[in-house]
Amino acid sequence: MFKIIVSGHGEFASAIEKTLEYIIGKQENIEYINFNNGMGTKELEKRYTESLLKNGDRETLFLTDLAGGTPFSTAVTLSQNMKNIYVLGGINIPTILAAIEYRDEESLEKAIVDIINHGKESIVIFEKKELNDNFQIEDGI
Repeated sequence: MFKIIVSGHGEFASAIEKTLEYIIGKQENIEYINFNNGMGTKELEKRYTESLLKNGDRETLFLTDLAGGTPFSTAVTLSQNMKNIYVLGGINIPTILAAIEYRDEESLEKAIVDIINHGKESIVIFEKKELNDNFQIEDGI
């Protein structure tokens, strides 16, 4: 089972944690690390490193808000010096749900393409269609 670290600017990680708890309940082996105003890169790197050291040699997947942002680039820097670390940027809730679903896979490296595809495929556009006079809106789910 690989570990997941969710990180992003401001309260991104905490908000994701609350959202996931609402949707699927509290999850194990996921850590949420915010990058708040006033926090420097060194402090973020320290938090990441502490989390990774608790993890031992297990594979770890960083899921960050913006590719190229500080949470992403700090994780990338750590991945250059440590093995078994993968970093994704620009994630969404379906990406995280897929990562949770694939957590028990033997190899994170093999599952990562499917995890990314879940996130990509969840982005859709609503296409307006002409409605007839009998159209009615019903209650939601």
